[in-house]
Amino acid sequence: MSTHRLLYRPDGRPRTVLPGLAVLAATVAVAVLVQLLARRAPTDDEHARALSRGGHHAAAEAIYERLLGQRPSVPLALEFIANHDRARASDERVMPEDGVEVLLARLPRDISLLTRFVRESDEASGERRRDVEAGARREPPVPWYNHVLAGGALSDGRPSEAAAWFEREGLAFPERRDDVTVALELWMSSDEWDVVRRHMSDARVLAAADAGARERFATHERDWPGAAKWTLLAYADRLAPWSVAMAAAAALAWGFFCARLGKVGERPGRRLVLYGVAFALGVLSVAPAVLLVTFEEAKLRLVETGEPARDILFFVFGVGLREEGSKLLLFAALLPALRRWGDKLDVLVCGAMVGLGFAAEENLGYLASGDLHAGISRFLTANFFHMALTATLAAALADFAADPERQSPDLSRAALTVIGLHGAYDFLLSHEEYGGAFLAMAVLFFVGRLFLEALDRARRRVDRGLSPLHAFVFAVAVVTGVSAAHAAAAVGPARAAAVMAEGLAGEAVIVFVFVRSLRGM
Repeated sequence: MSTHRLLYRPDGRPRTVLPGLAVLAATVAVAVLVQLLARRAPTDDEHARALSRGGHHAAAEAIYERLLGQRPSVPLALEFIANHDRARASDERVMPEDGVEVLLARLPRDISLLTRFVRESDEASGERRRDVEAGARREPPVPWYNHVLAGGALSDGRPSEAAAWFEREGLAFPERRDDVTVALELWMSSDEWDVVRRHMSDARVLAAADAGARERFATHERDWPGAAKWTLLAYADRLAPWSVAMAAAAALAWGFFCARLGKVGERPGRRLVLYGVAFALGVLSVAPAVLLVTFEEAKLRLVETGEPARDILFFVFGVGLREEGSKLLLFAALLPALRRWGDKLDVLVCGAMVGLGFAAEENLGYLASGDLHAGISRFLTANFFHMALTATLAAALADFAADPERQSPDLSRAALTVIGLHGAYDFLLSHEEYGGAFLAMAVLFFVGRLFLEALDRARRRVDRGLSPLHAFVFAVAVVTGVSAAHAAAAVGPARAAAVMAEGLAGEAVIVFVFVRSLRGM
């Protein structure tokens, strides 16, 4: 069968299901093969954590129980009881309470004491608390005791006390140097900059602090060369090989779709350069967004609090405004070239490529976060989300640059709409009580319609070759296949679908919105 007959029906309409499934199967096969060759198998601890994060608490508990019998430790015991509590909260059938007590009684004394202290929380006896605090103040301290006391102080709203405990833990045990960073971040968030300066003058603290904390401190002290240096080093920490591979695969797949929409074959030399530069500018647009994060947190106190009324302001005027503003700022650098060598379609596609570049960098953070469910869900939808929003706003900005007097109301409407939709999407994903992922999918629907309307105005003529619909289906299939392979490697094939469910629902909305419109292109 010829390639044309595989992709098109006899009446000329494009086939989508079989080609899409073929690309999906090929992507999964290649991704699994790469994992087998290059990626180590997850340890039992990692497998249990992934299962717990994915909501499979009973399966995770069985692994934790076995591991605690083989090699008991404080982290395993704490993960065990945290997983057990989450299971009870979700009414999942797990070990009965008397079984938990029997298991804890078998642990070594220091581990058992600390685990029971954490489990009892506010109900812990005065004697048990005194024993834990005595172990924390011992020289050297008992491992994990300072860390646990820090967590309790933080939960009780005593960040300065928590920071002191965290720092003591991190300095006593080099393998937990991250606790020093947590301490510094708490002091910085509380505006205790004199305390931060005093502690950063300690060579031990300075050596233990990570690049992110040092970048934030340098920014506050207006040490701009230092801030630039530590920003780059902090970025390097996110470049895990597998997350880079996944982000690159998604960028290539969606980049192919954008290039096809932009009829790159008609003027390949010029358009490939424009689209490539746009993608690079999108990656670079993360830099002003990061600087705005620091400004919003330090000067405006614009942070997520868990209070819906304040959080909607944070997600719209914090996240939405800074991210869309940063992407538009970098896109604006392309306007002179687009006005000279491009057309409306090039403007739209370059805007989408800027959004894709931003999403590609953001994907590294999602995938490196350790939260498999949230990472996969965002990975499946964030690429299209940023492409569509930035393309819509870029088209409005280009029209405004051509005729400021007439187009200023349209630019204002587009900016308010895009920023509002961006903020609403992130707010809903963070607040399940207001509809959560379900209503976030409705936001995706409106984002898709905005993009299609802009595309319809820019792309008037059908060209020859692989259809945009095929490019779209192939992009969705590649991203889905890579995600499926990653989820299956983390929690097993049987549970991968549950981990991916939210992201797949988002993809389904995108496909629904796009397929009918793209059939005519």
